[in-house]
Amino acid sequence: MKNLLKTAAFTPIILLLTACPYESKVPIAEAEKPVNAKLLGKWYKDGEMEKEYPEEYYNITKDGSNNYKINKMELNSEDSTYKEEVYISHITRLQDKNDKKHQFLNMKKDGTYYLHKIDLSDDKFVLFEVTDNIDEKFNTGTELKKFIKSNMHLSFFYNKDEVTYYKGDHKKN
Repeated sequence: MKNLLKTAAFTPIILLLTACPYESKVPIAEAEKPVNAKLLGKWYKDGEMEKEYPEEYYNITKDGSNNYKINKMELNSEDSTYKEEVYISHITRLQDKNDKKHQFLNMKKDGTYYLHKIDLSDDKFVLFEVTDNIDEKFNTGTELKKFIKSNMHLSFFYNKDEVTYYKGDHKKN
């Protein structure tokens, strides 16, 4: 009983410390950039590909000419099954069409966009969650894009934990 009370006491603290990306009702911009074939496939967190049951991975497929379907798979350690979350997503470049340093992933689920900066190379990508400490709400993508352009260079604009994913096949033992 004491253990149950201790767990119940710490649960709100853990929830407060768990960072989430900024949520928006509008995307930064509409999907205009064609799907990048380099992003398609399975992506595993650093060090997870060799595990029998990776804790988390993404399976990314094409959904039309400008959108990705992202299946986020998270392991339930109690029964070794996976919980699946599905996002329809697209990439927005903020400077110009050739700018790869300022790309943002608009991940949509249940009418809400979750925003991440993404750094993509041939075999890996890094996600930086746009902080959920932003109080402003935006009615248009134009307003949101202007706000992000003004603040994207600030370190505190992103949550602390960036996550690196590597492309590849799961090498189950």
